Amino acid sequence: MARHVPLYRSLLELLRAIASCISLVPLLLPLSGDNSEEDDEHSETQTSVGTLLAKMKTCVDTYTNRLRSKKDKSKAGSKSDTAEAESEGLTLLVPDIQQTAEIVQLATTSLRQAAQEKKIAESTKKAMARPRPLAVTRSLEEKYVAAMKKLQFDTAEMVTEDDDGKLIFKVNYHYMSQVKNASDANSAARARRLAQEAVTLSTSLPLSSSSSVFVRCDEERLDIMKVLITGPSDTPYANGCFEFDVYFPQDYPNSPPLVNLETTGGHSVRFNPNLYNDGKVCLSILNTWHGRPEEKWNPQTSSFLQVLVSIQSLILVAEPYFNEPGYERSRGTPSGTQSSREYDGNIRQATVKWAMLEQIRNPSPCFKEVIHKHFYLKRAEVMAQCEEWIADIQQYSSDKRVGRTMSHHAAALKRHTAQLREELLKLPCPEGLEPECDEAVEKTEDAATGETEPVSEGEEKPSSSRDPSPNDVKL
Repeated sequence: MARHVPLYRSLLELLRAIASCISLVPLLLPLSGDNSEEDDEHSETQTSVGTLLAKMKTCVDTYTNRLRSKKDKSKAGSKSDTAEAESEGLTLLVPDIQQTAEIVQLATTSLRQAAQEKKIAESTKKAMARPRPLAVTRSLEEKYVAAMKKLQFDTAEMVTEDDDGKLIFKVNYHYMSQVKNASDANSAARARRLAQEAVTLSTSLPLSSSSSVFVRCDEERLDIMKVLITGPSDTPYANGCFEFDVYFPQDYPNSPPLVNLETTGGHSVRFNPNLYNDGKVCLSILNTWHGRPEEKWNPQTSSFLQVLVSIQSLILVAEPYFNEPGYERSRGTPSGTQSSREYDGNIRQATVKWAMLEQIRNPSPCFKEVIHKHFYLKRAEVMAQCEEWIADIQQYSSDKRVGRTMSHHAAALKRHTAQLREELLKLPCPEGLEPECDEAVEKTEDAATGETEPVSEGEEKPSSSRDPSPNDVKL
């Protein structure tokens, strides 16, 4: 856009002209018939000139705000001629975009309100003549997306400076020492790239009731972030909340971001062959695992969003046992299936204990609202899922090869599930959501509180070695 300023200025001027003509304003709205009420409810997800312009304004606001930092201003003189020209071009467009977005929003809002009032007046007579039909219950997916969308990307106060200029961290952060030891130099190229990454994250993070990604960056520093990924459905990680610390090194984007898993049960659980119990994340795009050249980090084409999607889709998978190098060839064999099943059983009980129960009891300050709403909205599904996991593991308790281990996992899972049910029932309705009946949760009481054989509170600790034993896989 910065390279075609005259073109975009003309387009924005045209939009302002359309917004000033009442008969043309409908062209700025989604063209989906006369159902004004439905259009208004789903306007954010429908394509239209108005919604695209609103998103453009959001991106521009985010970009300019992120670039406006004290340290970056002091380094402004180091910009290249090309970067300087692009920044100047974008500076010329920003006021036009913001002004046009506001004018279009006013025009479309007025039109919607007028249409809404007209529709209400026309439907009042019909409503008086017949009983009002029952409202169609929104699906869990719709409720979840509506409640969590605004929580996906935000800022949080993670680090500040004292009177002497020393950094003080207000949250636990894995890369605290790297941040404190880093030089004060902050290149304009790095700042611009981080601002672009922030724009992408603010509009493109995965969001669904199946699995979502939430990001928090420090209020003043874009190079310090935290991430929360909810485990994908139909995996041993389903509905769990996994927290990661992220730091963008001084030479970013020449080097990939540093990512560390924080949900490790106090370094006792190895949730995946690619997720060590010390938090290390093994992934080709992070250059922490060998891979083909095209899978490695590329400063020009790779992005942090790619890293997050890779963790979500390549690590948090349905059969993580086969992520172990060399184990893929055993997929489909009786031995491979048994080992994978045993591995999943341990991950499931660890997910309930550390990614659910512990997250509810001691949520990260940055994601407290996210975790609260996530488990409140999905509490019935979570309990049904735990009941299903228990039943699935128990059917293999008599197996000669893995029966003893599976019985242990089942007992631990029952105990954690009983505690989880108590915590879910205590969750208050989050602000902005309507209270709902907990009948679906209460139906799982027998499964959650059923008798189990006594098992010591300390589960079997995982090995931190790279290769789990095919005969006795433990996390």
